[in-house]
Amino acid sequence: MKNFTHIALLLALCGLVAGCNTGPKGVRISKDGSSAHSDKQGAAIRDLSSAEIGQRIIGKTFQYTRADGNGFVTYNSDGTMDYQDDQRGEGKGRWTASGTQYCETFGAGAAQECGTFRTTGDAFFAAKSRLVEMQI
Repeated sequence: MKNFTHIALLLALCGLVAGCNTGPKGVRISKDGSSAHSDKQGAAIRDLSSAEIGQRIIGKTFQYTRADGNGFVTYNSDGTMDYQDDQRGEGKGRWTASGTQYCETFGAGAAQECGTFRTTGDAFFAAKSRLVEMQI
């Protein structure tokens, strides 16, 4: 009888744990008691022209993620950029845009990297960098 009680209790606990596992997965964050999930629809990925690139980046600071480092970069109207890299430290680089082609150089003597400058609505992909604008 004692074993039957233990088995019944164990089965009941397993049922409770399994019941907890049927809802949505993942972490949900709420703000002021409401869901933090945005009702916005994702923007279509599109290439930007050189004029659009300049309008979107000049005078702004972005957090960047690259295969070889992460940090912050501010784009200047004269084609230079100031960066603070987690690995390389502080430095100056250059950027250019022509058509949809974007090129950047992080530091003196670094190889120039070029690619299409794209927007995903909430981030940019520029050559080998992913950029997210810092908003204050």
